[in-house]
Amino acid sequence: REEALSDKDFAFLQEQLETRLTHATERLGALERRSEAASRVIAAATSSIAFVQGAFALRHIESGELLREVLGPDGKTIETPFGQPRIQPHGNGPPAEFQFTGTGFLLEGGQHLVTNRHVAMPWTSGDRARAFEASGLKPEMLKLVVYLPDMQGPISAALLEVSETADVAVLTVAPLRIEGRGLTLSPTPSRAGEEVYLLGYPTGLKALLAQAGPDFLKAMTARSDTDFWSVAAHLSDQNLIKPLASGGIVAQVSSSAVIYDAETTIGGSGGPALNRFGRVVAINAAILPEFGGSNIGVPVSQLADLLRETLAE
Repeated sequence: REEALSDKDFAFLQEQLETRLTHATERLGALERRSEAASRVIAAATSSIAFVQGAFALRHIESGELLREVLGPDGKTIETPFGQPRIQPHGNGPPAEFQFTGTGFLLEGGQHLVTNRHVAMPWTSGDRARAFEASGLKPEMLKLVVYLPDMQGPISAALLEVSETADVAVLTVAPLRIEGRGLTLSPTPSRAGEEVYLLGYPTGLKALLAQAGPDFLKAMTARSDTDFWSVAAHLSDQNLIKPLASGGIVAQVSSSAVIYDAETTIGGSGGPALNRFGRVVAINAAILPEFGGSNIGVPVSQLADLLRETLAE
């Protein structure tokens, strides 16, 4: 009888139970909203994520000629002992192309596209620029295009401005067909512990071909049309250009870098890191594999500064 529950005890326990159920429901609701936020953010941003494709050439400063491939009597490119095309300033073939891919994203309004400086000007990464200069060579862009999901064909792009202090660049794109797309920038900086969603094209054409499936590869091989430019164009024609997405947590924030563990790799440079509201908080710029796959993004404040300077001009 002493351990029996009284009416008051029942009333108290019922109140406590209802309180805990309310808290549990709120927590579950919050988790569901966060889960839904990821799907919502990724779905809304996908159409604004651009696959960047380009090629640059090298001009011999002394002669003023572009380095060109050397063709043999049979019209085929002569190769070096290392299996690379032989190139020289007075070659009789096409200009030697140094091809690259990357990621970019449209800004709200659709006339400007953001990426990394090392994507828009790939010859500036590492010691390339210094090596080219020492060899008497000057890089120059041959072709720069972007592809957008669910939009067929390449869109010409041109470099508008690059930051001197951060790995950020702004391109201009033909706005004729780009309406209703574009991402907005977060007005506040990211915070440690915040969730971020990263979209991009890691590994470039390789990942896109893997997603396209074996039938697409067979069709391309049968046509013997598998060069760098044709593959991207065919993928676009069949609406097979879609970015990959990953999620992670912000580990550290400073005025010059946002570090997070959302996974990506080479080719994902220039993609946006989005918060749960779908706003850009950073531009993915580098990988830190030695730190468990962490990545570095350029804070959106650096981009905002560049845009203010660019638009003011």
